[in-house]
Amino acid sequence: MEDTVNKLFICSCNNVEHQLVMTYFTDDKEVYCSVHLKPEPNIFKRTWKAVKYIFGHRSIYGDFDEFIFKPEDADSLQQVVDYLKNNIKVE
Repeated sequence: MEDTVNKLFICSCNNVEHQLVMTYFTDDKEVYCSVHLKPEPNIFKRTWKAVKYIFGHRSIYGDFDEFIFKPEDADSLQQVVDYLKNNIKVE
């Protein structure tokens, strides 16, 4: 799409499992942030997690990881911030 802007950020640890994709559409006035979560490679563990999820089990700690921006990502991140400042009005 011509009016779609995607900004990919990979963590400074250079692990591609730690990535953010910020997307906005020039006519939509919203920014979407997609966070890549580390998948479980073992099919049995994934199935077990799915069964627990179906029955409502939630970890008391939640699921956490970290993302550290690289200094060279500052300009791309600033473009997203500028888009938000210029296109989204708080009422």
